[in-house]
Amino acid sequence: LLGAGGLLFAPGGGPPPPPHLPPPAHKVELPPPADIKPPVLPGGPAPPPLLPGQPPPRDDDRLSSRVLQQQRRSVSPHEREQKYRPRSPVEPEALDVKRRKEEKDSDAEKSDQDLVVDVANEEERGSPSVRTEGGERTENGPRPPSRSGSSSSRSTPKSSKDEKPGTPGGKLARAPTPTGGRGGAYPFPPYAAYRAAAPAPPLPMHYDQHHRTNGIAPTKPAYSYHSCGGPLQPVGFPADALGGAGVPRGARAVAALPHGEVVCAVALSQAGAARHAYTGGKGCVKLWDISNPGSPAALEPLSQLDCLQRDNYIRSVKLLPDGRTLIVGGEASNLSIWDLASPTPRMRAELTSSAPACYALAISPDSKVCFSCCSDGNIAVWDLQNQTLVRQFQGHTDGASCIDISGDGTRLWTGGLDNTVRSWDLREGRQLHQHDFSSQIFSLGYCPTGSWLAVGMENSHVEVLHAGKPDRYQLLLHESCVLSLKFAAAGKWFVSTGKDNLLNAWRTPYGASIFQSKESSSVLSCDISADDKFIVTGSGDKKATVYEVMY
Repeated sequence: LLGAGGLLFAPGGGPPPPPHLPPPAHKVELPPPADIKPPVLPGGPAPPPLLPGQPPPRDDDRLSSRVLQQQRRSVSPHEREQKYRPRSPVEPEALDVKRRKEEKDSDAEKSDQDLVVDVANEEERGSPSVRTEGGERTENGPRPPSRSGSSSSRSTPKSSKDEKPGTPGGKLARAPTPTGGRGGAYPFPPYAAYRAAAPAPPLPMHYDQHHRTNGIAPTKPAYSYHSCGGPLQPVGFPADALGGAGVPRGARAVAALPHGEVVCAVALSQAGAARHAYTGGKGCVKLWDISNPGSPAALEPLSQLDCLQRDNYIRSVKLLPDGRTLIVGGEASNLSIWDLASPTPRMRAELTSSAPACYALAISPDSKVCFSCCSDGNIAVWDLQNQTLVRQFQGHTDGASCIDISGDGTRLWTGGLDNTVRSWDLREGRQLHQHDFSSQIFSLGYCPTGSWLAVGMENSHVEVLHAGKPDRYQLLLHESCVLSLKFAAAGKWFVSTGKDNLLNAWRTPYGASIFQSKESSSVLSCDISADDKFIVTGSGDKKATVYEVMY
């Protein structure tokens, strides 16, 4: 029978005697001096006097006796169950009060009422375990692919949240139940990611993966799978997967921008020799000069743009192609348009919608139209010249979380918390296609030079879909939800970031791992410079990291 504390008792019998371990080799037992008595456990009875010729008790005897006394004082299994059973909704809030008191100094935790949702997926994927050691990946057995690809059937939040992957052994976290239609700050799951960010090794200042071919050698576990309408199969990468013009060989961190708040949005700009970074956190966007990222000047912001109320997070910052105008959206119904060409950045206009929050922004190639993903599921279309709302695309049944536009400006792609990705014809103003998944969509990007769409999901998958054919790739290097994604301008590679603190760089479209960097907290946002030479990430540890891409 299992007793309190996990000790085994025979029916009708008492506890077994404590084990007597043999003394270590060469150990000589010395009797204690006559004036020294055996130690007494605090609060316990004094030991009986030693009989003539009786050896003193060994340390392991005392330890076993102490453990048995503690077990006898332990509560019964029923009492323990009553003591530690989960708190019901009607019980006192003592535990929550204590937890809030312990975490009151963390700004990330202060804002969890606005941002927290995604706590269901923490530590749920227990098998197989994956860890990163010095850039090498080791797995306890192969990681099978999920069959959560796109299909032609419509998927509602109710029907999709209960789907299970069809591959045995591939345990995936179930997406949290969507909670659309709320007012106020909509609890979009990705921004709860920083709350549970596990401690990680310091950020590597240089990481070059070309000395090894991650996943290309036959002995490496597969992490990329391909399907053309049938079952997913492991991908055999071409010989030049990690080489050739325009393909990086690594990246190194060159600056850490101390924003001071959780960085939910980032952007990079270039005008001649000047390079700037924009970081969005609580209520404001900060502008940084990273032309010389190693200089002390890079550690101080050039200016601060106060866009929202102090406790509302910025969710998206987008630069117009000319780099002179910045559009900011977040946990408010208004978008703000900023003039960066003036000596001091100033707000030029505001766009107000009926939705309580904006999660993502996209700008047309001609800079005339802005598209905003709204928390009510609509896609708002704004005329930037007249600063008016001209149209709304309706279709998502939960919050629209991410967006990108094709290079020719004719097609729009959106992802949502309703587990769908949708494409829209901007010339005719209608929905073209819908791809249904078994997981919420947190990020996506459309390849600027090809027909590939990359999608980041709550279940840790990155799916790369062909826009016109059933070809798709499934990439499995992330260990938690994929929070942001961005293609390089050359289209040959893209990056994704996640709640697992990782920045992954992938080869388009098949997903050979080019390089990987692990930060110290969840990586919530990313951007790549127009010349593909720099990457910036925003993270839950209140800073942005600038990487130089090496070719």
